[in-house]
Amino acid sequence: MSFKENQYEERRIELKQFCESKGKKFGKEIKRDSLIFDQKDEVAYCQIAKVASSTWCNHFIKLANISEREQYQWRDALQVLAPKLWRPPPDVITAWSNTTSIVIVRHPMSRLASVYYQKFVELSDNEGWARLIEYIIDTYRKDNETGPAKQPTPNEFIRFILADLHRGPDSVDQHWRPQHLSCPFCLLNFTVYSKMEELDQDSLFFFHKSNLTERVNYSKKMNSAHAVSSTEKKFWSLVDKEMIWMLEESWAYGTDLQMFDYSVKDYLDRLGLQNILWWD
Repeated sequence: MSFKENQYEERRIELKQFCESKGKKFGKEIKRDSLIFDQKDEVAYCQIAKVASSTWCNHFIKLANISEREQYQWRDALQVLAPKLWRPPPDVITAWSNTTSIVIVRHPMSRLASVYYQKFVELSDNEGWARLIEYIIDTYRKDNETGPAKQPTPNEFIRFILADLHRGPDSVDQHWRPQHLSCPFCLLNFTVYSKMEELDQDSLFFFHKSNLTERVNYSKKMNSAHAVSSTEKKFWSLVDKEMIWMLEESWAYGTDLQMFDYSVKDYLDRLGLQNILWWD
């Protein structure tokens, strides 16, 4: 086995052990439109919002050979089009075992920063997001705080996220829904268990293994401008440390952090924010 195959097998075993510790029902729900199943090419993918989903849905759309006109019409809804083009079969568990499949996860804090900059800053004038932004500012901006009129601050955004998750993580928007609730990690085995930090290597492995390197430009990335560490560092430096610790709660992202072997402290260290959690 290659280094990457060994890595995926180790992650598969660790996830299986984690799943068994959580009981029979944990991690087995298939969310609507989460699975993308190209039976013709024998490849499959489970999408998680804000974890390279635009890029990977675009890869599968390219494999469908639809017209350029149709691609253009759906350019802002790739995550909706891809599962429409590639529906999983009724007996998905059996069929899945015959495919080369991939699932990708990301550090929850990196994902939140990306959501904030794309949806709440870049798209703050979008009608759908503007209504939510107005609600967040009205509800979570304290009397002694200031901020942009049409954008929540990072602090206000995280206050909203934590309150939303505390009401019930199953019902929150897919863009900040915990990743373990987005794909059936305990029901299906994946060929590739990727992390965003290693996605270049994993993309090459996936498309090479499936003999699709000549049909897909796997190095093309979408929506990547706000995923750089400099924006993440700026974001988390503006969030109260009390709320950062709350991200580890089981009703927040504690399960994601444990299940996918991530750490709040290691993440902040990597950004050069190792002092942010020190108490005054």
